[in-house]
Amino acid sequence: MDIQNNKILICNCEKTMKIDGDALSKACSSETTCNVNHNLCGSELNVVLDQLKETQISNKNLLIACTQEQKTFDQIAEENNFETPKTFNIREYAGWSKESEKSIPKISSLIHSSLQKNKQTPSLTLESSGRCFVYVDSNKGEKSIEVAFDLCKKLTSHLGVTLMISNIKDDLILEPNDFKITKGYIKKAQGYFTQFKLEINDFAESLPSSKSTINFGDFYSKVDTDCDLIIDLSENTPMFTGDHKRDGYFRASTNSPSDLFDIYTKVIDMIGQFEKPIYVDFNESLCAHSRNGITGCTKCLDVCPAGAIQSIGDIVSVDPGICGGCGFCGSVCPSGAIQTDYPSLDVILTSLSELKNQFNSAGGKDPALILFDTSFGAEMISLISRYGNGLPANVIPYEMHSVGRTGHDLLVSSFALGFKKIFIILNPKNSEEYTFLPKQVEIANSLLSGIGNNEKKSISIIEETDPEAVENEIYKTSEYTRIKPSPFIPLGAPRGILRAGIQGLSKSNNNKSSMIQLPEGSPYGKVDVNLESCTICLSCVSACPAGALQDNPDAPQLLFREDACLQCGICVATCPEKAISLVPQFNLDDEAMSAEVIIEDKPFDCIQCGKTFGTTKSIERIIDKLSSHSMFEADGRTEMLKMCEDCRVGAMFAQKDKMLEAKDRPKPRTTDDYLN
Repeated sequence: MDIQNNKILICNCEKTMKIDGDALSKACSSETTCNVNHNLCGSELNVVLDQLKETQISNKNLLIACTQEQKTFDQIAEENNFETPKTFNIREYAGWSKESEKSIPKISSLIHSSLQKNKQTPSLTLESSGRCFVYVDSNKGEKSIEVAFDLCKKLTSHLGVTLMISNIKDDLILEPNDFKITKGYIKKAQGYFTQFKLEINDFAESLPSSKSTINFGDFYSKVDTDCDLIIDLSENTPMFTGDHKRDGYFRASTNSPSDLFDIYTKVIDMIGQFEKPIYVDFNESLCAHSRNGITGCTKCLDVCPAGAIQSIGDIVSVDPGICGGCGFCGSVCPSGAIQTDYPSLDVILTSLSELKNQFNSAGGKDPALILFDTSFGAEMISLISRYGNGLPANVIPYEMHSVGRTGHDLLVSSFALGFKKIFIILNPKNSEEYTFLPKQVEIANSLLSGIGNNEKKSISIIEETDPEAVENEIYKTSEYTRIKPSPFIPLGAPRGILRAGIQGLSKSNNNKSSMIQLPEGSPYGKVDVNLESCTICLSCVSACPAGALQDNPDAPQLLFREDACLQCGICVATCPEKAISLVPQFNLDDEAMSAEVIIEDKPFDCIQCGKTFGTTKSIERIIDKLSSHSMFEADGRTEMLKMCEDCRVGAMFAQKDKMLEAKDRPKPRTTDDYLN
């Protein structure tokens, strides 16, 4: 089957899928007939070879509907000096389903999605020398040391291994080996794959002359070292926050052979040069973390499970070596300063838009979206398709590096694009890391409820280890939203994308209200200024990190632009009069994108020279507060407060009882004065 400049090979996996080639060809608007193959990875491998030759001659791209046999296709391409074909999955996602006969629209959308080129993400080059540090605690028993020792023996033919045993006994008996044995305990660990730094206390290294028992050499109370990999078998507290996300750090129990084998198979190849994606893009000019030492937004710091984000004054910094690309920070960042770039929100939504559009154009109805990660979620989908009823024909799968980027902006925008229901699959083992997600769902539901008849269960978070329970949830059809979609082109920053999506939904659902009330902690809203207390000192203007609060250089005015407000609270903490409070809401009117005057005052002119030096309200407030002070009780003293700085100084020296008058200087005294 030919689509544009691509040759598509479809396989029904030995007739385990019911695929109508003619219907699929029509749904894909293919230029040629779709021939459904039965065994491309085996008896029909010659078809793949023929198409590799043909596509090379015709300068077309070859795509095969089978991800399971990717290595088989890569091998035959390499053996014959052809470019490796791209593969995509229709089996677990559509074909292996009790509704497979109705899955043609979904299969066509998956095919068209596979034709899109992936955006290249910047990467960080890491160089590993294979320095592997294995850590075990002898308090866990002699067996734990034996298991760790055996693992080190296996690893030493691949890596440079050091075994450290904490709480070691004096009569330790171990056979000769090709790796270092040390004792001590790790007090502190920092860094990431290829750049781990360890602070070790009570350190000593075994002597090569050790005979029946291990003897140790010089003792050091503290040493620092570094390594490329850490295998932590101590079964103590993890060395890192979010340890499962720290590349190069492996943790397991010595009582779990399967976990140890899994670690072994991974680490033996972790030597050489590696390219790690730089998962996030950070724009410090947009960061609302702090201003002038006053803390505002800490959301990314609060949710980062890996400890990759640190506060450095008024902004934060992201360590790309530690970052595991969970996407949590991008979901909660109110300004868009820190955003997932693996891929970015606009790329995700563009892909979802293309999936939905092709699904609908091929005759599909009521498209639902299921978001899942490349590990737990992908395995769950596979289990459902292999042992259960598979995915419903209208549930379109979208695999992500991490579902942590599922913020309210993505959810609302997906409904605007036309999805009727969203499922999010989470790994229950990591549920404590996703405490921010229900809040994102709450904000999304509030936005949707503000513009139409929203079924608040149309966003479903699934935290189940039982595939049957997951399957039962995704086959529910009674909780699909009745909000009318409003497709749009998702371009720009997340806040702009969200505004375009929600405004479109408002129009398509004939919403008459311009204001949507939001829960506390939402990143949208206005500032409520107490007009009686505010003196227009403009402290809030200089502190506002988003430019939502502004001044007028030509007049004493305080202006506010609502669509820029992040609700970070820095203005509230900065205001000396405590005249500001936050009101979470979303203003749909276009006027929210322009600055409006909140409060204004008359300029105050110096009573001596006529120079403008303040606002009437602020000067009156100062006079009111200082009039009872002892320094201003005398007649005419408060009048000086109505003068500019130059005239005020002159007036102070003109006073008979000068405010700055000092006593006569004391007469100098010498030693003679005291002796005589």
